Amino acid sequence: MKVYIDEAGRWPLAWPLYVWLVIPLKRFSTKNFKDSKKLSEKKREECFIEIKKLQSQWKLIYITWSVSPKQIDKYWITKSINLAIKSWLKKLIILSKTKYPGIFLKFQKLIIDGNTDFWLSKDLKIPVKTVIKWDDKVPYISMASIVAKVSRDCLMKKIHKKYPQYWFDIHKWYGTKLHYNNIKKYWISDIHRKLFLRNLKDK
Repeated sequence: MKVYIDEAGRWPLAWPLYVWLVIPLKRFSTKNFKDSKKLSEKKREECFIEIKKLQSQWKLIYITWSVSPKQIDKYWITKSINLAIKSWLKKLIILSKTKYPGIFLKFQKLIIDGNTDFWLSKDLKIPVKTVIKWDDKVPYISMASIVAKVSRDCLMKKIHKKYPQYWFDIHKWYGTKLHYNNIKKYWISDIHRKLFLRNLKDK
């Protein structure tokens, strides 16, 4: 059984970092799924609905895992993603006996978009394949990127309402001049990654 993995929010100054796992269980048409960056907002939302439908039909499993700013501050990015993926794979083995009855989850390979395996091949002792820009080549990675983008945009709106002074809906948590200026004015919030802001005075 292959697991397709994508992540989003690796370098923004604020929470969260998201990891998505897509595990196809049966064959289905993937012609509608493309890199989320090449789809309109409306099309991404339509694809997201289709992905949820496929899960309800037991044709795939998709999982979302968020990494808190405190965890990123403690472990940095690579190890945080490593821990997130390993945690979910272990939970999936348990869930295969309850939530996913009749499905024995034996992971044969992890396929990750990007150029790092996050030490997973060493830790899990299973093959891990990494290829840059796979979200534009492999539909299952595209599906993970779609779930990532739609979920993150939805959360962005909620976070902006709670912390309107930072204008998260404009800079998307990244280190723009506007974001740095607002951090200097209102200081670091509880959802900012302090590790990324050690040199704030130099910005």
